Amino acid sequence: MATSIGPSRNKTIPRDGTRGGMGATWYPRETGSMRAMSEQMTKTLPALKEWALVCERLLAGTQAIMLRKGGIDEKGFWVEADEFLLYPTYFHQMIEKVRPEFAEECAAVLAAPPPEGVLRMTGVARVVDHIEVRRPEGMPSLADMHPYDEEQVALRLEFRPKKPLVILAVEVRPALAPVEIPMLESYGGCVSWVDVGVERPALGEQALDEATVRSIAERVRSAVG
Repeated sequence: MATSIGPSRNKTIPRDGTRGGMGATWYPRETGSMRAMSEQMTKTLPALKEWALVCERLLAGTQAIMLRKGGIDEKGFWVEADEFLLYPTYFHQMIEKVRPEFAEECAAVLAAPPPEGVLRMTGVARVVDHIEVRRPEGMPSLADMHPYDEEQVALRLEFRPKKPLVILAVEVRPALAPVEIPMLESYGGCVSWVDVGVERPALGEQALDEATVRSIAERVRSAVG
């Protein structure tokens, strides 16, 4: 059964370039009071837009990175939150934009969108590391980590050439029940971050543990950082 949580505000969060600290933990490391624990567990999370196919792969543990450059309506990409809801998008992705081995998987995702007017989010990601791509010639060596074809990777690198492509290495946990809220007009536009006014849902076990994600981040940094 879906968890329906109404949004508390409709505007997008400020894009002030503030980077989230990489030291945040998924749950508090220290016990503290029950009140403090409750506040930590129910904080409101922003959402990060991503291809629905990539969201599904992150939740399945078959992918642990996100390639980010910022949308047309933005001046670049910044890590604005350590933890965020995965906001699946369907508008830009097409089977022709992924490598042939991912065509069937992509078609299945595109064939099962949520009902019209509904935003359905089924997972939460935590940023374990983020790497700015300074050596784009190393990108081909990371092809096994994502489904994009060469043209899509090149487009991300070439868009706003003065801004680096950012690769997020994330630990992902599924929501125990999908979060479904009305799709508001204010969520539209070619932007990365959206304030959907949703509290952190109850979560299951991580798709990949932190140690595995960190090893993936180290490989990415060695190849392109």
